[in-house]
Amino acid sequence: MKSAQPPYYLNGDEPPVLGASCSGFYLMQHQVDGVLSDPANSAYFKFNDAWLQLCFDGNTIFWRKTEIPGEPVNDRISSVLVLLNLNEMKGVVGSTLDDVRYWGSAVEVGALLHFSSGVELTFTHQSLRDATLVATSNSY
Repeated sequence: MKSAQPPYYLNGDEPPVLGASCSGFYLMQHQVDGVLSDPANSAYFKFNDAWLQLCFDGNTIFWRKTEIPGEPVNDRISSVLVLLNLNEMKGVVGSTLDDVRYWGSAVEVGALLHFSSGVELTFTHQSLRDATLVATSNSY
């Protein structure tokens, strides 16, 4: 009898950011032949004067301490990484992180970040496409 695999793994510990104000936000995107193939390859958040990276691989969710993201260096036009500076994003930057929820299934894992402004950022990693989608909504 096989044991069921958990729907997702959290690699490392969730950083102690609940109740902290977000003071920075970047997304790293991947484009292939000019088409957006991975809208949220990595997300970078600044909480408590420290930068954190949120990313996904398969059914694993990673939080890592990091440095402020820099402009990526690409060696060809056909496949490039692009850094989006979202430090002016209302409802995220300048708001407190109230809750983080994770989920997973056989084909996707995700994280929902709920901010005090009512804005929710939802990251959904589609394992078969190896792409992470990001969506915003306002719960208030």
